[in-house]
Amino acid sequence: MSYEGRSFTADRVSFGQSAVVLPVMDDGRVVLVRQWRAAVSAWVLEAPAGRVEPGESPEQAALRELEEETGLRARRLERAYSAYVSPGYSDEVQHAFIAYSLERSRQALEEDEVLNLVYVRPEEYLASVTQGVADAKTVALVSYYLVRNRAEKSST
Repeated sequence: MSYEGRSFTADRVSFGQSAVVLPVMDDGRVVLVRQWRAAVSAWVLEAPAGRVEPGESPEQAALRELEEETGLRARRLERAYSAYVSPGYSDEVQHAFIAYSLERSRQALEEDEVLNLVYVRPEEYLASVTQGVADAKTVALVSYYLVRNRAEKSST
């Protein structure tokens, strides 16, 4: 690799794009998935997420992952932000969304997905992240959601 005439070697994972979605129930709770993650040999509490497939927009991927992992459909999807996951070694860009007006559908887990749904108040989730190791994408998205809601409330 080179930059401004300097050459260097770097390990890099080429991943592409992913989408993460925070489903918000009408009562203010969020829906997270407690998923077995073999890479860390642990259960991880996280927002539904997955890769953006070829020919799919980030919005379509978010809606698909939401339905596959939770069995919920969103009538309204709001873009939150896009961010590099770990630019020190990967080119992955993750697009974050918030889903509202949820209705029941059918869960369609992939063969290697083992998960349970968890309904929690966003403030309670953030208070819990000091216990053990938390999922960074979920901490970021829940934090964004709470900060944005506070800003909206203070401007009205």
